[in-house]
Order: sequence, then structure tokens, then C-alpha cells
Amino acid sequence: MAHFKGNIYSACLKRNVSINILFPDRSNDVDPLYEDEPKVLYLLHGLGGNEDEWTRFSKIEYYAKKYGFVIVMPGVGRSFYCNTKQGIRYFDFVADELPAIVGKWFKISTDKKDTFIAGESMGGYGALKTAFSRPERFVAAASLSGVVDYEDFRRQIKDGSFEEMDISELDLLQEGAGLKDLAEELIRKKEGPRLILQCGTEDFLLDNNRRFSKELKEMGYDHLYKEGPGDHEWPYWDRAIQYAFMFFRGLDIEEGRLY
Repeated sequence: MAHFKGNIYSACLKRNVSINILFPDRSNDVDPLYEDEPKVLYLLHGLGGNEDEWTRFSKIEYYAKKYGFVIVMPGVGRSFYCNTKQGIRYFDFVADELPAIVGKWFKISTDKKDTFIAGESMGGYGALKTAFSRPERFVAAASLSGVVDYEDFRRQIKDGSFEEMDISELDLLQEGAGLKDLAEELIRKKEGPRLILQCGTEDFLLDNNRRFSKELKEMGYDHLYKEGPGDHEWPYWDRAIQYAFMFFRGLDIEEGRLY
């Protein structure tokens, strides 16, 4: 696996930012399922993670080779993939600037049909918000245990039930439209990306994910919702990202085998 780890300058963030990119080159350790040009997956990290977490805690390199994906993993701190009130534009960086940069310097496809986005926890929220806001850029998105109800998450922080974050951090962000509002707009325009939502049955965000899936179904947004044993942790996300790759490639998830 070819692995680029380095820094690029971001005008949106007004600083150098770290990124990881995996290129699925040929090797003897993986039998790839596809011989076509690789697709591109922007893979987003969670609240306590960074651009290294997927390579540290999952078998993402193996899956990238197996399913034929270039994996782009940016680091955005604890930003929730939102622009800030101080003018630091994390959302604009991931949604617009980063695809342009990697397309130019790494010759990675920027065609919608080749471009996907996914993430876990905070990254799940970022993936959905980005895909819903830029449907012309992303053909499909996956949320793994995502924070799909931003306002309820705020309430959990304020009442102290989620101790890993202080409400003052969220107060610095320009959250904008909620995921439900963005989805309703996509339904009206008939241009929503393909979507898979997943959550572990022991996850503290399970009720939110079930409710969001129900709301999408009621508004007519066709999508796949999948639950499985697991908590808000990497053993679950390592399984869930495999289902996301299968969904992206149009494979039968119920019949498919995890590797």
C-alpha cells in the first residue's frame, strides 16, 4: 500500500494541515475485487481522533486494496467539520478545498461518480453534512455511529451526560442547517446521494440514529440503515466500514462476507 503522510497549506484554515492518503497499489497480500481505476473515499475522523486514527485502529489499508479505493484522511481537530465564528473554515476545507487540492497534486479523480465520503461519530456528522451540502460532488455517503442529531448532542453536553466535550467548544462553531433540513432540500431537488447509516446496538447514539433513519424514510429519502452488535468503539467501526465499502460498490450486503 502506497501511503502519503504529509502537510498541505489550507487557505480555509489559514495554516498547514496534516493529511494521510492511501493508494491501493498491487501487492501479494490482497486479492482485489476490482480491476478498474480506484474510487476515492474521503474518510473523516471522530471527536477525539485525527488523520491517523483509521490507519491505527482499523484494517483500512486492506479494505482499500480489496475494494479499490484511494482513501483521503484529513485532520480537522474537534471542529465538527463546521466553519467557526472566527473565520476558520473547516467545512469549506473538507467540502471544497481538499478535493481540489488532492485532485490537482495527486491526480485523484474529482468526478462525482468516483467520489464518496464516510466517517465515524463526529466524522459521521461531517460526512452527511458534506454530502448533503455538496450533492454535485459526492455520489454516496456513509455514517458510522454518526452524530445525526446535532441539537440533541448539544443537550447531552449541556446536561453533563457527554463529558468529553464542553459546550463552549460548540458555541464557537457555525453549525448552520441541520441534517434533516438538508435532506428535505435534497428530496425537493431530487439529487440526494446514496446513503448508508450504521450504528451499534450498545451505542449511546443508537436512538438518535434510529429516529433519523425513520425521519428520512418518512420524507421519502431512500437509504440503507443497518444495526449490529457493538458500542461506540473501533471493533464495531472496523466491521461497519466494510459494509460501507460493499454498499459503495453495489454489492449485496446481506449476502456478502466480511474479511
